[in-house]
Amino acid sequence: MSLKPASHRHQRGSAIMIALFVIVIMALLAAAMGRFLLDSGEKHTAEVRGVRALMAAQSGLEIALYRLYPSGQWIGQTCAPLTLNFTEAGLVGCKAIVSCTPVPVSTAGITQTGYRFSSEGRCGDPGVNSGPNPDFAVSRTLVAEAFDGVNP
Repeated sequence: MSLKPASHRHQRGSAIMIALFVIVIMALLAAAMGRFLLDSGEKHTAEVRGVRALMAAQSGLEIALYRLYPSGQWIGQTCAPLTLNFTEAGLVGCKAIVSCTPVPVSTAGITQTGYRFSSEGRCGDPGVNSGPNPDFAVSRTLVAEAFDGVNP
């Protein structure tokens, strides 16, 4: 006497269907994880480039302020546009574009000339690598105002 179930013939091939289902689900999970890693890498690149652009803008401001106020002496005669292309290890591929505008500053009823600096740091070049993953530019802008603070 045999104890085989009567529906044994109906169960043939069900293991293959389950295996295919598991393979498809695992492939979808692997593809989603790959896309997640790619997006994470791009976000990290943009964040690093943004910090580098901020440091380039800060460096441009500091250089412009030093030119206006060298060695602690208020000179106020070097208020000119400035473009800096950095070659240092941390800022390679970045540049700072600094503009300077004289502005009137009133203190104690006396009007003096102050200076407003705007420094835009840029990193990256959108014209490079125009393939499927083109390079992209990131910029940050800082503004600072300076005057000697001394009444004439």
